Amino acid sequence: MIHTKELRYGNIAQTRDGELITVQQILSNTIIYDTQIEVNREAVNVNGSYGMDYITQMKEVVKEVDYQEINPIALTPEILKKCGFRNFLREEWIVSIGNTHIDFEYVNDGLKLRCPAPSLANIKYLHQLQNLIFAISMRELDVEL
Repeated sequence: MIHTKELRYGNIAQTRDGELITVQQILSNTIIYDTQIEVNREAVNVNGSYGMDYITQMKEVVKEVDYQEINPIALTPEILKKCGFRNFLREEWIVSIGNTHIDFEYVNDGLKLRCPAPSLANIKYLHQLQNLIFAISMRELDVEL
């Protein structure tokens, strides 16, 4: 389960059924992950008219899931590659954002940011990585899952 305080719009997670979802709205007890507009058009005959008139109805279809049924996606080397990371050395992973390169070290507990003072916190899940990249660069991490 992911606490809703860890989520933001655009985060990718998965349901208990294994369906990958992208967070669109965060409500008090649920997460909306898909909205679509259905358009229905019906032909009607109005009394006294020789032509056909049409009635158009629009209905919004919303898919939502209870926040307790959302699980994080654990980071793996395959997911890092799908996020645009490159691996030159065994544990070193690099992502390029614009003209900037960010180095991470991949350890058993997840990713650690590499800098002059290495980070103590590990990034274990995809939504955490998305949030960190957004906080650092103000850009979304491109994820091709």
